[in-house]
Amino acid sequence: MQTVTRTEQTFLTGPQVQSRYQKSHVTIWRWVRDADLKFPQPIQINRLNYWRLADLESWESAQADRSAA
Repeated sequence: MQTVTRTEQTFLTGPQVQSRYQKSHVTIWRWVRDADLKFPQPIQINRLNYWRLADLESWESAQADRSAA
């Protein structure tokens, strides 16, 4: 897993998100399109996708809570 330096508003690129979850870009896009999964939507800047680290961490926490229930 890559080390990410935190700032007030940290963003991850598509490849960083893929690395974080050890999934292909196709899987990440399936997650984005799956309304039931509620995976965070990317922010598009100059036709590149970025995810807020805080949104990803919130989603991870929700997944952990969901698994524990």
